[in-house]
This record gives sequence, structure tokens and C-alpha cells, in this order.
Amino acid sequence: MKKTISVLLVCVLLFASFCGCSNTDTDKQTTPLKRTIFIYMCGSNLETKQGLASKNIDEILSAEIGNNVTVVIETGGASTWRHHGIDNNAIQRYEVKDGELKLIETLDNANMGEAQTLTDFLKWGQDKYRTQNNMLILWDHGGGSAKGVCFDENYGFDGLTLTELHNAFENAELNTPFEIIGFDACLMASIETVAEVKDYAFFMVASEEIEPAGGWDYKALAEAYAQESDLGLVGEKICYSYMDKCEKSNKDSTATLSVFDLSYADKLLSAYEKSIKALTNYTKKAKYASTLYDAISECEKFGGDNIYQGTANMLDILCFYEKIAESINKTEMMSIFGVSGDFVRFMVCGKDHPEAWGLSFYYPTIYKRDDIEKIIELETSESYTQYLKEYFLKIPDTTIKFTDMGSIASDGAFTVSLTPESKPYLSHIDYILMTMDSSGARHIISTDNDMDKDWDNFVFKSNFRGITLALDGHPMFYSTVSSNDRFISFSAPVILNGESTTLRFTFVWDESYFNGGYYEVTGTWYGYDENGLPDNVILPLKKGDTIQVVTDVVQKDGENVMTYGDEFTIGEDNGKITEVPLDGKEYQYVFVATDRYGNTFFSDMATFKMKYTYDELLANPLPDDSYAADVTNIEPYK
Repeated sequence: MKKTISVLLVCVLLFASFCGCSNTDTDKQTTPLKRTIFIYMCGSNLETKQGLASKNIDEILSAEIGNNVTVVIETGGASTWRHHGIDNNAIQRYEVKDGELKLIETLDNANMGEAQTLTDFLKWGQDKYRTQNNMLILWDHGGGSAKGVCFDENYGFDGLTLTELHNAFENAELNTPFEIIGFDACLMASIETVAEVKDYAFFMVASEEIEPAGGWDYKALAEAYAQESDLGLVGEKICYSYMDKCEKSNKDSTATLSVFDLSYADKLLSAYEKSIKALTNYTKKAKYASTLYDAISECEKFGGDNIYQGTANMLDILCFYEKIAESINKTEMMSIFGVSGDFVRFMVCGKDHPEAWGLSFYYPTIYKRDDIEKIIELETSESYTQYLKEYFLKIPDTTIKFTDMGSIASDGAFTVSLTPESKPYLSHIDYILMTMDSSGARHIISTDNDMDKDWDNFVFKSNFRGITLALDGHPMFYSTVSSNDRFISFSAPVILNGESTTLRFTFVWDESYFNGGYYEVTGTWYGYDENGLPDNVILPLKKGDTIQVVTDVVQKDGENVMTYGDEFTIGEDNGKITEVPLDGKEYQYVFVATDRYGNTFFSDMATFKMKYTYDELLANPLPDDSYAADVTNIEPYK
């Protein structure tokens, strides 16, 4: 571990000076604009379980907005509304007046995940509230470009796909675009979303990442819209107040929020088309496969990124291209940077996303054919549509093939190699570390990608220092989520205060530390639910929490069974990740290569015999590139 990272507490990117953009000359505005905020509030299970929509309504009611701003809210989509007397079984429309919530009308229940329901709200709002300066906020879960937004709990969590969202706007036949379209929802700050809404607003505000529970600060939002004629400053205040709210609840480390100037959207999409053409030509050359692999693995990702946590397959597009540019400079590929400075007007991000630029795109790092087909249907870019079809839907008979299934390298490491023809198909390569009991059952200790990689020769070697990771001294099963030159992120299944969840933590590169860095706990996250929606709560560990970690995952009779250790209590430091020695004598190690279609290919299995005892490694931890075991046997992995 040899790289250095500078960790930012909050990253703020200001690409250009702010300017207002509406159908009025804001520079000459002398009287407050008459404005309306329309909120399409699909309460979903966020309201049912946590009352989050009701809490945001409370924030609106506390705002000092005077008479120049009207707030209109359409409610529905939740099986239970916790406050304000909102009907669980109807669509209702409210107006905020003098700090009170006034019911305007009640309609038959309807699916808020259908385009027609949104269209009806937009048409009604346009007819009833004739202000020319309006903001629309879509409130609920967001699932990224493949899934969309606003998932109605009363209708099987059906949601608005991006195509349905576009159709809703088109069919509403708006007299004038919205000043701002905001997505108070996870994972919606994508180029695919931009392509669908660009003709219906001047600005867009959305998050690349999962939004922490509580969402935006609606008091600050409403007051900013009431006081500021400059839409850029409104967007800025939405971002800052959101981060302040996240910080107060210790949920700011993963948070992101972006402001897009949609007047540059067509230029952005044109540059995107050119960049994808260059990418397509680039990926056809096998010698660049490792560069693509590194760019995908190292760039900022959002919404999880492994089979254990689930994933939305959303990558920061500018970070992705920046990583590729480190190895090859294609003018067409980098043309998108020339537009982004105007398009991404402002963004904020927490310390866990130091390389986020504010705009994401869909890329299938974890293979999901149905989602890929949904992205193809969007046709955001003709070239990307063809790229996805050629690169991910045409599956050859052979993708990954080992030339060396497993052997002992000259330095004693366990090593494998792949054929050069495998390079374009490799998605990622990891190892599995395990032990075997007397019955022959395998006990998986960890899966990780900490290995030596020789991309030129496509050779991979173990980097086995005889350690595992522990939470407050308790060894645990863990897996790698993603890695870059700033940090490596991990996940580990745990039981926290009696409930199953996932611990998220990172290794931060810092050469001032032994072996190049230190570990930080982000918190616990429930991942994706049965409806494919990401949980929006990342809970920090705190003193007094009770927790059990998984000691290993047992493979037996074709099933994986988690083994939990004894329950313990989190101490004064709110949970600490450390490297601890392995305490056994023999371990099994196997490489697993995953192709871009999600298929896995296993090497032979090596048996390692430890050269050092637990006490010896505890007293003298091995530095990086040291080897803690001898390979005593290599056999087929079955």
C-alpha cells in the first residue's frame, strides 16, 4: 500500500459565476417575483416507516416566505401518512398559506409511479397557479438512470422511468419551462436524466449519490426561492443548506448535490456523443483493456458497487474520462470537459467522494441485462446505445481463459495468468481467502482485490501478509466495494442492535502510516430492498451500540451460510477497524475473475501454510510486499 490520499471534509466545485436564467430579466428585477413551488410528494415507505415527507412539510410550514411564493404539494404513494391528516388512500393537493397546510382538493387514489398522474398534477397546477416563475420538486426514492424516480408503495413500488418522466412533461404541454426541476431523491444527477428533462426547465438540482434520510432543507429552500431572483444563487443555497442538514446529523460524508444549467444541455449531449465514439474505438483495442479496467475500478461510483450490497451502476462521467486520460489523450473523448464547466454550475460533496464532478452516467460494472436494455431504450446517445449493444449484449462463447490456473512464483507467491484475448472481457479480479473444516466445508474469511497486478503480461500474484480486518478487535468477514488512488471501500455484513445490516468502511491512502494508510468507519447501510430501492440511511456507529460481525461464510451443500460471532458493545472510539493477524496454521486461496457479463471463473486453489505465529505477527506486522506463508499444495477448485 504505497499511494497517498488527501481527504477533503467537504468538496465544493464552482465551475462558473452564477447567472439567473428565466423568462424575466433578473438583473433588472426590482420587485419580488411571484413564484410557485410545486412538490410531487410520493411518500412511499420513506413516509410510512420514518415520516420523512411529513418532516419536510413541517420545514416548509416554518419558512418565512411572505406572499410572493406559493407552495403547492400533491401527496400520495404511501400506505401510511403519519401527520397532517393526509389521507392514505387518496391523491390530495395542498397549499401552504400563512404557515398552515390548506387542503385544496381530494382525488381518487392513483399510481404516482405512472406518467399520467404527474401529467395531471402539472396541468392542474399550470391552470390554477398562473405564475410564470415556477419550481418543481420530485420527492421520493430515486433508483438511478435504469429505474427512475417516485415509487408508489400502494402500487407495488411502481416508479416513473425516465421515459415516463419525459412523457409526463411532454403531455402536460407546459406554457413555460420550470425555472428549476429538483430531484429530492437518490441517484438522479445523471446525463440520462438531463436528456429527458432538459426542454422543460432552465436549471436542474439533483444528487449523484444516495441522499441521506431527511433530504433537503425545505425551510432554506423556500426562503431562498422567495428572496433570490438569481436561480444560480437559489441552487447554491439549496446545496449548502442540504449539506448543513446532513452534517448536523453526521450524514455528510457520502452526500452530493449538483446544480445544472440546462441551457448548456444540448452542447453537453453533443460532446457526450463525440466522447462515446472515441470510447468505442478505444475499447476495441485489447492493449487498452487494462486502462478501461482501471478507470472503471478507480472512478467515483454511486449507489453501492458489489453483488453483496447491490448497485445502481452509476459512475461519475468526468472522473471516468479523467482516469482514461491519464493513459491516453483523445481529444474527442475529453471534449465533454469543455462544456462541463458551464453546465455543472455548482456542486457539493462529502469527504467520501473527493473526485466527484457532479454528473453521473450509467455504466454496467455489475451486469444487469434488464437494466442495460432500459438504458438502450432511452437513446441518450446513439453511439452509447451501439456501444452497450456491442459490448454487453453480444456475448461470445469464450470470454475469460486462464493460461496458468495456479503456480508458485519465484518469490513464493501464488500466481495465475490470463490469455491476452481475455483482456477486453475482464470486469474485475479478486481473491477468496478461506479455511476448510474436517467435513470439507469451506469457511470464507474475506474477498478482496489486494494483489499484485501485471497488466502487460496479464499476471496476478497473491499479496498475503497473514492479516485480516477486525472491528474493535473482532475479526470479521469483509469484501471490497471499490478502490482508487485515494481510498479502498469495503463492506461487511453485521447485526446492529438486533437488525441485519452492512458496515461500510474505507482504507485511506496515507504514506505517513505503516503500510500506507489507515481505516475509517463510514457507518451502516441496509443496501437495496426487495423492490430494488436503495436505503437512504447511513447510520454512524456510536458508543453503546451492540453489534455482531460475521466471522466467516460457510459454503456447504451449494449454499452460503453466514456465521456470526459473539455480540459486543461499541466503545469510546465509535468503532475502530484494524488489521489483526490470522490465528490459524493453514489457509486456502483462490483467484476469481469476473467478466463484464457477470460470469465468474476460478483458478486452482492453493493451500498456504503460515510461516509465523499469531503472536509473532502481532508483535512484528509484516510490511507490504512481504509474504506470510508458503504454498504447500495447489489443486483444482471445485
